[in-house]
Amino acid sequence: MDELALGRLGAPHGVEGRIRLVSFSGENEHLLKLKEATLKGSDGRVLKVRIESAREFGDGALLKIAGYDSPEAVHVLAGLELWAPRDKAAPLDEDQYYYADLVGCTIVVGGKTVATVIAVCDGGGGDLLEVKKADGGSSYVPFRKEFVGKVDIKARSVELVAPWILE
Repeated sequence: MDELALGRLGAPHGVEGRIRLVSFSGENEHLLKLKEATLKGSDGRVLKVRIESAREFGDGALLKIAGYDSPEAVHVLAGLELWAPRDKAAPLDEDQYYYADLVGCTIVVGGKTVATVIAVCDGGGGDLLEVKKADGGSSYVPFRKEFVGKVDIKARSVELVAPWILE
């Protein structure tokens, strides 16, 4: 199943076991309709959960997850990413894409492939494309207009406008 990360669980909220979810897309409507999801941690933890209820809350939602009925119980989920099938993610407008769609795209300079995107990372100061170069090495490319030009998801290519960044 093709799943996307939709948000990250934060702190418990209230006394009934609700937990904050910060949306990666900045949109909430799709989160309020979720009934099931997968929670994934950087430690390799994977949990399938049922969502009993959801309501809008700030830049995300408050979720009530089945089986977690107190702040102490739900606290163990803080920091996990919430994943769901692609069709449950925020809808895209024309010329929009999910960061997950960048993985596997070729990095192109003047029509020549110089690298392949292997991951999209949060670099603190902005998003980074982790790329595997044609020579086998790896590098990071800031995902900003100074470095990245046209992104063509259909052609699976990303234009690199500052090729020196791979040196």
